[in-house]
Amino acid sequence: MIRARVLLWLTLVVAPAVGCIAWMRRVVLPTDAGTTVLTGPRVVPEARGEVHTRVEAGQTISEILARFGAPTDDVVAIVHPIHDLSRIRAGRTVTFGYLRGVPHAVSFAYAIDEDEDRSVRAEWTEAGGWTARIEEVAYDHVPEARVFSVETCLWDAALQAGLRPRDITRISEVFQWEVDFNTEIDRGDTFTLVADGLNRDGGFVKIGEIHAIRLLNRGRDRTAIRHVHPDGSVDFYAPDGTAHRRPFLRSPLAFSRVTSGFSLRRFHPVLKVPRPHYGTDFAAPTGTPVRAVSDGVVTFAQNAGGHGLRVVLRHEGGYESGYSHLSRILVRRGARVSQGDVVGKVGSTGLSTGPHCHYELKLNGRYIDPMKARLPVVEPLPEAERPAFEAERDRWMPWIEAGGPPLSTASAAPGSATSPEGDAAERPGDAPAGSLEG
Repeated sequence: MIRARVLLWLTLVVAPAVGCIAWMRRVVLPTDAGTTVLTGPRVVPEARGEVHTRVEAGQTISEILARFGAPTDDVVAIVHPIHDLSRIRAGRTVTFGYLRGVPHAVSFAYAIDEDEDRSVRAEWTEAGGWTARIEEVAYDHVPEARVFSVETCLWDAALQAGLRPRDITRISEVFQWEVDFNTEIDRGDTFTLVADGLNRDGGFVKIGEIHAIRLLNRGRDRTAIRHVHPDGSVDFYAPDGTAHRRPFLRSPLAFSRVTSGFSLRRFHPVLKVPRPHYGTDFAAPTGTPVRAVSDGVVTFAQNAGGHGLRVVLRHEGGYESGYSHLSRILVRRGARVSQGDVVGKVGSTGLSTGPHCHYELKLNGRYIDPMKARLPVVEPLPEAERPAFEAERDRWMPWIEAGGPPLSTASAAPGSATSPEGDAAERPGDAPAGSLEG
């Protein structure tokens, strides 16, 4: 009798409850637009809305589509001709759209660039098929100027001026042939940046195309004006047409710190004896890319005892560069490399006390100090392109000199970051042009 009652209780109460819990765990429905769905192979929201999620490391597009209730085969097939979804990247945004009564996602969008300005978008049609296209975010381009001075470090000053880390890298790339941003940016150095402010829905979003930059560094005025060549390539030139690009970069690492310089008699931290140090040590995290400082040919790419994993490049004009203590070598002997190509990754192989790149430079077989050597220059601006360049120079130099738009321009551009009517001072991290200091 008791056994019968137990069996009846299990049948009428426990089994349905377990089944309900299992069903709830299998499908989780979003209740509001914008809610991120955590589980469930099929999503049917109660109302129209969008669900946003970030791609996690190791995820595949099939997993994401299935997880958020989108027809995997249909979406991949329609998108593939314009974008390969097998190459999705961790950290990018995926958005799904839903409609009441439709048992699957009705739209799919994936940001295909780092700034999420371009997305591939697929949409379900009432006829039962899917369409796909590439979408670009539309911005209002408003020229503006930002002025900031280094008080503690460049990064702090630039971030307080409303720039992003990527913008700081872009600035460093303009001057990378003349200034080592690891060692030669000092307190009191001042930057004036003239660029397009990209606005959307009436608000500033980010810095766009850079038109001109002035760097007052160690008493020197380094002004760079952007110029587009007839073939579409871009270079920066001084106002007189002198090229900022050089055959050699000042540093093989974009950002790091110098822990030891060139010396004929340095106390070796491992061997504990004085010996020459024919190069510069740049400390950086293991795996940091190491760049070729100039075009050249790989003459050595293997383990070199105390130097650890080492790469040596031969360049024109009798120059030779070396990169030691690498964690990985990414080139082979005999290969040709271009300036800026990654030849290896920072490591601590060989006689090393921590991750860094030991960088050497030779001229005609003799070591020279890579941080002080006078390096070759390139040809100035071609004469045929000078009129176009001078037009750009004459347009933007008044902005550089004034730290903002000339009065006639400012009065004609209400809402710009530097005009009296603008709202730059009200944006977080911003102040009126000409008064930003880090």
